[in-house]
Amino acid sequence: MGKINCNVIQDILPLYIDDTVSDDTKELVEEHLQNCEICQRVYHETKADLENDMKLSAQTKESRNGANDLKNFSKFLKKRKIKTILVSIAATVICFVAVFTFMNKHITYINYKDAGITIVEDNEDEVTYKTNIRGNYHWNTSLDTETGVGTIHFEQSLWEKYVDSIFYPFDHIHSSLKKDEIKEMYVDKDGTTTTIWEASEEEQKAYLSEEHTEPLG
Repeated sequence: MGKINCNVIQDILPLYIDDTVSDDTKELVEEHLQNCEICQRVYHETKADLENDMKLSAQTKESRNGANDLKNFSKFLKKRKIKTILVSIAATVICFVAVFTFMNKHITYINYKDAGITIVEDNEDEVTYKTNIRGNYHWNTSLDTETGVGTIHFEQSLWEKYVDSIFYPFDHIHSSLKKDEIKEMYVDKDGTTTTIWEASEEEQKAYLSEEHTEPLG
């Protein structure tokens, strides 16, 4: 067999190094390399270049995998953060509802002394008084139209006392029309009554001389 051209050998060196040539081609390349210093040098250079390319490719792949891992981890953290926020919001809402329910179920009966009732106006038609109760509150009233005596008492939940007090002033105003009653009494929880206001004798006689069927107010 004639001598093989170096260019041919050098062209197939990458395939030879990758071990992807046939056994016959491999034998020809090895025989040529034994007798050709130039091709031997090209062989070593090509092999070194291929090894460097393989290392670079491996590093690039590793970097890409690392970047993907970091990206996936970032997504995981983001999802976990969102989940934590949602759980925190849900827990906050549940706690708020629980506290709101608890504070509104516990009702305190306000006695006359704590109500701090003060008459601010007493004219021909009505009597106006204010309370000095901290926060919001609600009240219950009743009226005996035959005697003209009305009763009232105040109640307050924990929510009204401690939360609504941020928004409501102390001087709540109440008005009683003299055409409806001639006396208003405050009733404490133990049944003790205290007169808030009482009409004059003339007004009482005038009221009692008439028939009253109208509701309070």
